[in-house]
Amino acid sequence: MKLVVYCYLSMIVLGVQAWPTVKRSFELYPGAAMPHTEHRIADCMHVASEPGDYIFKKSAAAPPAAPLAVLNFNRDATLLELEAATSAQLEAAAAAATAAESVCGLYVIGEPDTIVEITMKHYDVNCESGGLMAFVDGWELNGEYFPSIKDHHRLLEDRVFEFCNNNKQWPRFSNKKFFRSSQNAALLQYRIPTRGSFVANVRFHKISQPCNVLVQDTAAVYQMSNFGHARNCTLSALFPAAVSLGSLRIGGKTVRAQEKVNYDCHQYEDRLDIGGSAGLDTTGMELASAVCGATTELGPEQAIFCGVTSVRLVSTGRYQNQAAVIVRKADEHDLDIATLLCAL
Repeated sequence: MKLVVYCYLSMIVLGVQAWPTVKRSFELYPGAAMPHTEHRIADCMHVASEPGDYIFKKSAAAPPAAPLAVLNFNRDATLLELEAATSAQLEAAAAAATAAESVCGLYVIGEPDTIVEITMKHYDVNCESGGLMAFVDGWELNGEYFPSIKDHHRLLEDRVFEFCNNNKQWPRFSNKKFFRSSQNAALLQYRIPTRGSFVANVRFHKISQPCNVLVQDTAAVYQMSNFGHARNCTLSALFPAAVSLGSLRIGGKTVRAQEKVNYDCHQYEDRLDIGGSAGLDTTGMELASAVCGATTELGPEQAIFCGVTSVRLVSTGRYQNQAAVIVRKADEHDLDIATLLCAL
């Protein structure tokens, strides 16, 4: 019996002595946990290109004071001064109300061969107060969308998903939501009139067959291909750009057998349209050239002076179309190679 008690006490003592060593062994690896990045959203139009949690919080704003209550005037104050001060306060109150009702957005953009994943880890956006959030498969700006309706395989109503908190709903459900885009661009819109907050986790996933691409680099080479599918794939840069072709293989054998690349292929169904537009919607973009044929040589540069420069690969699915497109930001020195000047 004494031997059993002694062994038991020995185990307790050894355990107490060993615990600090075990504890220190965990402290040797402080970086063992997965890295976690947090970003605070401060601007109404916030552009994001890094993974992590994007956090927004709006506290309830104090109601504007009555215009006359804060005026400190004496008997000598003129009626004109009183009216001017009152008008200024009313304008400030109206501006504050407009700002409260404004729709803001988290504009997410990734590498050309990625799609965007957004997980709503938390959102407190009250439906009753007029609060609303929306995920957009692509970007929206001034009522225009990228990719355009003709370039996207989904209907516009299927690309926009609206949501908010219904505090009257019972039982309460988890407000965690999960979205994925079809290209390297996605948008999280929000309207929070009074108070609210949200935490959106952004991740990027590689894909093997990118189609529509929103450009974030001011100078880069992009590979465009239809991968044998009947579809339109558009590359758009949100700036005036100089465009050249590094290699090309578009159209059937008769077109590719021509001695040189054809820059006037409007009559062909399979072609590469180069042009520009004032906004995001490239449906009615102005054309500078329509290219088809085959070459492995670097083609001439052409400058597109528009708000948005776009290169659209139009494919019927009968041919394997592909092109290497070189895009760089254009400046005043490129005016001599300009093929399109959009109206301001």
